[in-house]
Amino acid sequence: MTAVEERPRRADALRNRARVVAAATELFAARGLEVSVPEIAARAGVGKATVYRSFPTKEHLVAAVVVERLATFEADIRAALVADEAWPALVEVLCRQSEVLAADRALAGGLTQQIHLPALEAARASMWEALDALLARAREEGGMRADITAGDLRVLWAGMCRVLVGEEESDPAVWRRYAALVAAAMRADGTPAPSSA
Repeated sequence: MTAVEERPRRADALRNRARVVAAATELFAARGLEVSVPEIAARAGVGKATVYRSFPTKEHLVAAVVVERLATFEADIRAALVADEAWPALVEVLCRQSEVLAADRALAGGLTQQIHLPALEAARASMWEALDALLARAREEGGMRADITAGDLRVLWAGMCRVLVGEEESDPAVWRRYAALVAAAMRADGTPAPSSA
């Protein structure tokens, strides 16, 4: 087969992959990472075998979707790193991202599920590294308790996600309220964390 004959096949495979990722993104966001591969294939308008040609396992497909979500979360954190004051910027990131989580079960699952694939682990590590830097600034400026670590926030945040996802809570106001409570637990003077309406 010539290179010219191969090109349409490659383009078709790329289109199918994009359709699968789009379908998985939509279904995972709405219903969580438990959605089955046959459901994703049906939504994408392809066969199950087509899904597995691009993604050897369902975990690889989950990773492809969640990596994009984590990159968006990280971009929000890195934008906050240049704010004049780190503490209010941190609180706003947590509250804003909690509203995203309310409507996106893929991101919530990606933060809490133990999927060990290099791309996903790298995306998680990069996102937490950015958050570590924002926490360090908040500590240095005195807005956050000196004894709070990134590990503490991971436990509090993951716990919030697990409980609210488990209760199928989708009201952004509820998610934002709990994010503000998590932030309040970290505030230097112990007063409630600020949260914008």
